[in-house]
Amino acid sequence: MKSIDTPTKERVYLMAGIRENKRNGKVVSYRFTACLDRDANGRQVRKYKTWPVPDGLTPSKARKAAQRAADEWEQQERKEYQKELELGQAYILPPEKRRDSFSSFVNYVWFPLQVCNGNDKQTTMTFYGNMKKLITAYFDGAVLQEISPIKIQRFLVYLRQDYKTKRGKPLAAKTIRHYYNVLGMIFSYAEKQGLIATNPMLKVDAPKKDKKPIDALSTEQAKRFFAALNDCPLDFRCMLLLLVTSGIRRGECLGLQWRDINERDCTITIARSVVYTPESGIIISTPKTEDSTRTIPIMPSVLELLQQLKKRARAANKDISLKNAFVFPGKTGLFVPRDPNAVTKRVKRFMKRSGFPDLSPHDLRHSCATLLLSQGADIKSVQEILGHADASTTLNFYVKSDIRQMKAATEKYAAAFNL
Repeated sequence: MKSIDTPTKERVYLMAGIRENKRNGKVVSYRFTACLDRDANGRQVRKYKTWPVPDGLTPSKARKAAQRAADEWEQQERKEYQKELELGQAYILPPEKRRDSFSSFVNYVWFPLQVCNGNDKQTTMTFYGNMKKLITAYFDGAVLQEISPIKIQRFLVYLRQDYKTKRGKPLAAKTIRHYYNVLGMIFSYAEKQGLIATNPMLKVDAPKKDKKPIDALSTEQAKRFFAALNDCPLDFRCMLLLLVTSGIRRGECLGLQWRDINERDCTITIARSVVYTPESGIIISTPKTEDSTRTIPIMPSVLELLQQLKKRARAANKDISLKNAFVFPGKTGLFVPRDPNAVTKRVKRFMKRSGFPDLSPHDLRHSCATLLLSQGADIKSVQEILGHADASTTLNFYVKSDIRQMKAATEKYAAAFNL
């Protein structure tokens, strides 16, 4: 088979070539040849196959049958070769000679090989899946090798100035940085695979970080918060206390099962997380990171309330083992987790009704870190309670000192040196 280049530089392939193999003057088989591409040196990439002639065919019919078989084989080989190209297994041409679809590369090479490969976390798949939808929509029709730093910078400006979420709100600075990081991953992988000569992201300015302070309860607000919990239903009271005294995430709290509570040691083990995604609904997943899987202490007063809650659950379900039941089950049964979004709405209603700032379940996690440190806890302990891999995360993002704490620290410094 021969190939030609059209005026649009689109390579068109002609039918597969066939050659007779004779034995004692009789055609016994045909050798098929298919040219699939050209390598970096301009040499043809070929595939070969030997096709034996079936018995009972005249030479004329045998040749026609061989040509049909060769064409079918060539089409199948071409499909297989295209799959290899899409999966990154047969990159032949050098970057300067390639014209790969950016969207195809993202959807059929980067996403399946870099995101999906060995990753079973639905939340991660959904996160990157949503990111790539917007990225490929913006760069629709673009050639991978022709996307410049300026084009990428314009995309980031579009996200900051023009793009709106489904609720009509602009993207947060943190979300725009996520898009910047995902683009960095995409082009780094393309460069690693030899598809682009240079990474355009190296010349793209990173979006500025959002300097919005972390929301958390102050010491005085925390005192009123704990007093207000006395009027809450037992299960909701237990949930709020776990969030604000143990610093666990909303999904980790909802993922707790009774087997995770060690009453003797007064600890809980974080082994799973409940999350919601628009595509899959409510799902049970592993914790956010490896360090998020942990065993942490809980306060004896919180354990006592959990024991009361367990006693109620056992009384209402006498013939059912609670071992694998959720501590905070959903409406449809003990073994079905509660809706995370419904919990957030309930927490916000409670905060508003009780006269507190508009804090979410995650803000109560922030509050736990701040309150622990205000009472003299060391950074390492707080880091492990929260399940952070790096103490800098605890310091930079979850710790907030109020003005009285800062004044006290300054006064202590002054007193030490008689200033």
